[in-house]
Amino acid sequence: MGRIVTGFCVIAGYMVYLWRVFKSNPGNRLVECGVITVAVFLAMVPFSRIPGFLESLPAWIFLTYLLLVFLLCFTTLFFLAQRIWRALARGERH
Repeated sequence: MGRIVTGFCVIAGYMVYLWRVFKSNPGNRLVECGVITVAVFLAMVPFSRIPGFLESLPAWIFLTYLLLVFLLCFTTLFFLAQRIWRALARGERH
């Protein structure tokens, strides 16, 4: 039980840090989407420490969670590619 509580405390600390990063970069879609991706991924970590949790979780909920993380990862990569493309295009003009 102590490992589970420790896991929730560590995740809570990360969430506070990620919230500060999120709020300090308004309008930066790459940072916003990246923070949301990491937060959603880290939200499942303490639950996976609970014995029997993943086995008792319905498959459709777990697959929906995986799909959400997958889509958020590719959305973050899209915003990263967009930022790189704009930087390269801006560099060619100068």
